[in-house]
Order: sequence, then C-alpha cells, then structure tokens
Amino acid sequence: MSGATGEPRSARRPPGTGPGWAAGSLLDTLDAVDRDALLRLGTRRHYADQDALMIAGGVGDAVFVLIDGVVVVTGATGDGEPALLAIRPAGELVGEMAVLDGEGRTADVVAAGPVTALRISPGTFIAYLHAHPAAQLQVLRSLVRKLRSATRRRIETSGCDARRRLARVLFELVAEYGRRQRDGTILLEISLSQRSLGSLAGVAVSTAERLLAELRAADVLSTGYRRLVVRDPDRLTELCGLPPPG
Repeated sequence: MSGATGEPRSARRPPGTGPGWAAGSLLDTLDAVDRDALLRLGTRRHYADQDALMIAGGVGDAVFVLIDGVVVVTGATGDGEPALLAIRPAGELVGEMAVLDGEGRTADVVAAGPVTALRISPGTFIAYLHAHPAAQLQVLRSLVRKLRSATRRRIETSGCDARRRLARVLFELVAEYGRRQRDGTILLEISLSQRSLGSLAGVAVSTAERLLAELRAADVLSTGYRRLVVRDPDRLTELCGLPPPG
C-alpha cells in the first residue's frame, strides 16, 4: 500500500495517460502499444446503474476492461447479506480470475452508476497475453495487487476501531488510485457512496457518515461529485496508525 515513507504509492506517480483512467490501474500501467492492442479487442458494452457484469457461480466466459465508470465487487455473507469486497474504477480489468483458472465466478460485479466496458472472450484474451509478454506481466501484477489488498484489508480491519478502519480504507484507495496534485493534496476520482465506504471498512452507514463528516470538518478531506480530495495526507496517515512520511 505504501513505500517506506508511508506515502501512498501511486500518489507519487505522474498522472496516467488515459482520460478517466485511475492512476495505477491496468490501463495506466500498460505501455502505449500493449494498451492500444487491448483496447482494439472485444465488444464495447454499456451498463446502467446496478446492471450486473457478472454473477457469482457463473461461467468465466469473458473478461471486462473498464473504460468508464465504477463497478463494485460483492459477495454474500453466511446470512445471505451482501458484503462489499472491492471497488474497481475505470482502467481496471475484472473477471480475469475465472478466465485464467477455468473455475466459476466467485463474486458479483455490478455497475455503480453508468459503466462502459470492453467485453473480451477468453480465447481472445489469452491470445493477447501470449502476443504481449509485457502486458502479461502487468496483468499478473494487477492480480497480485488485488489479492494483497484483500488480505491486507482483512488483517487491518480486525481489532481496529471504526475510525481507524475507515481511515485505512481511504488510505488504501488513495494509495492505489489517487493522483498527487501540485498543492500537495491527493485527488481520488472515483464515485463512492458513504454506504460503499462503510461496507468496505466494515462499519455501519450511519457511522461512516459521522466519521466522514468529522474528517471534512477537520479539513482532512473534502468530497464532491465523483471525487474525493485528501487535503491533509499526513493526518490521514496518522489516523491509520502508520508512521508519518519522511
């Protein structure tokens, strides 16, 4: 999630080359040749809010490259209640695990607002990876990053109070997809509801609303349409219980 300084990793990266692609996403990390080749594949599909791109238990019949919008990855708990597992913004790849291992889908992936994605068949995707070894490595790194993120969240949200859990979720999202601005703030251009943030942190929506209001009042962050700005990254790091940068 961060380097030795405690500063979010991708926040130190220069802005990505694609309009609307999250910094640090797969499309952002591919070189121009590999990215253009990937974007020429498949069929462009448009999804309305709450449309499902894939359903848990389904066959891995496609991968999806997110061109615009945000999807949420959800699973069912033991009592049948939905649990938010991850958020994937534009620039990311979803559905690759079932295609690569031939097993069924492990989670639902649902549009959170309008989404545009490339739907690519398994054979076409595998052929692309064979033809583009550098892209193959970036897809592997993307998978590792997702698995590390899931493991880290499971560990870090165990035994922490609600404030620290929410702070760590915000820090993780900023580390993966934030863009450092000239004034030192970090911009996160992902449409996130307070309910979604609370679900990721494992706190009630009312608690998430209260804690986010406190962070705004303390000028740690500000929120707007499809964007969140961390105004005081050092303070957010401190709230996570992490050492300050420097």
